[in-house]
Amino acid sequence: MARAIKQGGPLLKPKKFPPSPVLRGDAASVYKRSYPDRFKLFGNKMRKPTRVASQEPLPVFRHELRHDAESSVWVFFRWVVFAAPQGKESVCISHTIWSLISSDGPAGNYRDRLLHTLKYRSSRKEFVHPEYCQLMPLVRSMATLIKKDYHWVKEEKYKHPEYLLDALQRVILNYVLENKEASFMDLQKNIEYRQVEPLILELPECVRRRERLLYPPASTPGRKRKATGSSVHETRLLSTVSCSGESSHDKLMVCLIA
Repeated sequence: MARAIKQGGPLLKPKKFPPSPVLRGDAASVYKRSYPDRFKLFGNKMRKPTRVASQEPLPVFRHELRHDAESSVWVFFRWVVFAAPQGKESVCISHTIWSLISSDGPAGNYRDRLLHTLKYRSSRKEFVHPEYCQLMPLVRSMATLIKKDYHWVKEEKYKHPEYLLDALQRVILNYVLENKEASFMDLQKNIEYRQVEPLILELPECVRRRERLLYPPASTPGRKRKATGSSVHETRLLSTVSCSGESSHDKLMVCLIA
């Protein structure tokens, strides 16, 4: 779902908008032939849309085609994160990327954090399977286009419901024609999705202190614990442990392996 639709209103007014994509090489003639009306309407020059001035009446918010275009990008991002090439080494999805791309991500606007990560952080390399790393320029181009809310754009041309859809189609066409001979384009996709790497958490100090109080070492006077083999672990599930003042979370449910 588009972020603005999910929150029921426009996103914050951006400081600037990304430039409109320019069709390169054969892509320009192909696009002009296939979408002559759009090609005429949006042209083929790199221009930056401008924002509405603060004193201007705010445009009415409503569901637009650009919101559906953004939704399709999120679907594509999720698919490409999970995709694994057939016959290649299995590589897990990093938990950082998984938490940002999934609906179970951290509190707050995790999709904005994902877009920021794709643009600035080194972890963008972990976004896809290594065999698909050449997809990242396309992913970043699409992320740049959907990051800003065109609800705030000034020019009528860029207010057009089809502008974002057109811009996304242009970067895709440029990419496909420029990479059509790349070997990764012919890789068969595995029917199995990539798995998420296990999440290993370091227990907060308050939990470790509680565990020491509840389950002291066997050498402590007055307390005995049943001896176990080195290959056997005893699992104890603690009740909800308060961590107030020592963690950003008020409570934490943990399973301790003794």
